[in-house]
Amino acid sequence: MDYPKVPTKRNKDDLLTTVESDINASMEIVFDVLTDFELFAELDGPVKKVITDPNAVKGKGYQSHWKLEDPGTGDKWELDEEILHYDRPRQYAYSGHGTNGKDYTGVHNLSRNPDGSTHHHFNEVHHFIADPAVYGKSQKGLSDKVKKEAEKRYNTGK
Repeated sequence: MDYPKVPTKRNKDDLLTTVESDINASMEIVFDVLTDFELFAELDGPVKKVITDPNAVKGKGYQSHWKLEDPGTGDKWELDEEILHYDRPRQYAYSGHGTNGKDYTGVHNLSRNPDGSTHHHFNEVHHFIADPAVYGKSQKGLSDKVKKEAEKRYNTGK
């Protein structure tokens, strides 16, 4: 991994949220779930729709368009997200730029545990005023659903 495990804050008021979990699935499967962006409409409550280019190859520079609902206020907003770093299956970093100034940067770090399961360390910095309780709960919910989906794929072979 040559990308930082934690995104850089732009100013002192930026909110850093961190979630860690152990997932009973291979790193490859967990990475595939984390980069299945259309699935985020099911995995992440604030995400309502993700639009991707099916002909584009995922990797550094890959872009997608996201339609969201702010988990704190209920306001609807849209953003463009770009992959900044792509090191399958260990790490990927991204940056989201919202039409309303709600920008964020995140990094998913994966490592193999001694028993073959995967350790997922997820950091996201919100470059706008955000309620730590609301955004922490949202990030934890996403992490829990990623775990559930990856374990389902691992156990069913799909």
